Amino acid sequence: MEYTGLTGIYKTIILSYAKRISELQEEIKDIDKKLDKIGEKNKSVKHLKTIPGVATKLASRLTGEIGDINRFPSGKQLAVYCGIACVNNDSGKVTKAKAIYKANKICKQTLITMAGCSIRFIPQCKFYYLKKRAEGKSHNHTLRCLARQLIKVIYKMLTEDRDYIVRKVLKKVA
Repeated sequence: MEYTGLTGIYKTIILSYAKRISELQEEIKDIDKKLDKIGEKNKSVKHLKTIPGVATKLASRLTGEIGDINRFPSGKQLAVYCGIACVNNDSGKVTKAKAIYKANKICKQTLITMAGCSIRFIPQCKFYYLKKRAEGKSHNHTLRCLARQLIKVIYKMLTEDRDYIVRKVLKKVA
């Protein structure tokens, strides 16, 4: 059956797009392999990859955005830089906290993604997430809270040059 008219044009367009998609998928695979090789050489990326649910892409992205961890005197300043810390906005009798909007958005998005992954792979994170949700917090707010806790761990790991330690969950005896 020979295609003529619009059908032939559509077929040509679709085949062209399919070929281009296939080429892009191969290119992505090649870039991922190169990123893995580079990540294996970086000490910070190796440490971050020990966190369950964090692979080379997330670890590399966070390491690239943070740079040298020693430029942050404390974990709080790292959290402010990443945009996951809330700053006090007290006035008189009113005590409030406001989010920081002039922060590294890539870093913030990466930490939120890492927090989402940690819920699936780390029982303590899942427990913390469920506790915050039971307090009436929204999903996004809870992820930000978890990311704030995660940045404390990440800061400690990178400043002490050590891997993530998976702790066993002890069951409570009733």
